[in-house]
Amino acid sequence: MSQNDLFLNLLRPAVLHVLRATGFHYGKPSAVDTVVDLTARYLTLLAERTAYNAYSNHNDLIPDISDVRMAMQDCGLLVPTMTAGEELWKEYLRKPLEEYNGESGAREMEERRRDAEDTADVTEFIEWVQGEQNKEIRRIAGTYKPVATNPTEQLDQLEMEDYLNTLMKKHSKTGVESRFQGTVLGIPSESKPVKIEGGPDSIEEWNRKTREKAIKAAESNAESNGTPAMSRQQSEDVVMETE
Repeated sequence: MSQNDLFLNLLRPAVLHVLRATGFHYGKPSAVDTVVDLTARYLTLLAERTAYNAYSNHNDLIPDISDVRMAMQDCGLLVPTMTAGEELWKEYLRKPLEEYNGESGAREMEERRRDAEDTADVTEFIEWVQGEQNKEIRRIAGTYKPVATNPTEQLDQLEMEDYLNTLMKKHSKTGVESRFQGTVLGIPSESKPVKIEGGPDSIEEWNRKTREKAIKAAESNAESNGTPAMSRQQSEDVVMETE
């Protein structure tokens, strides 16, 4: 299985949970594969636009919140209420904040109103993430824990896990950490020296001895053929005298 197929298979259950929470309870495998592929392409596009904005704005690939927001707008995830030209004209025509009375609180109220107006699309997206529709998706996926009202529900919350951890524990008899160590699903593996049976202690030692053996063999062949062996010492530069 290639790396691309692995990530698509990991994304597939998440897409199925979203479809089930939306109201789709069955579908053809080809249709599901198409939706999974579209989701992967969209996430890839969102990541590429974020990296592009980060490199264009501050000449590095570490994005900040502004880069992510611009990428979400480029991909249509955030829909601004006005175009760039309309925002520019509105900023040019509206009354400056310095002209509002600061003692009466009018300036502070106007500033809050403008901030809420400028971030209306972000606020709408946050409300969707925290809303009932996304809550239903998390409930289907097994990650949403409602407020427990009795001991049975409290016990269910302690045992509730997402599908990936449940699947990993199902196929692991020696523990998740040891079973999937060194893979994309587990913790990174520790680098250990590789020992050669009946030989040197490490591959580095074996390489060093092999190089020394090859040099000695080349020197002995050169002596037997009557040709001088190549010196391993660095040659000095020869200064040519000119008349």
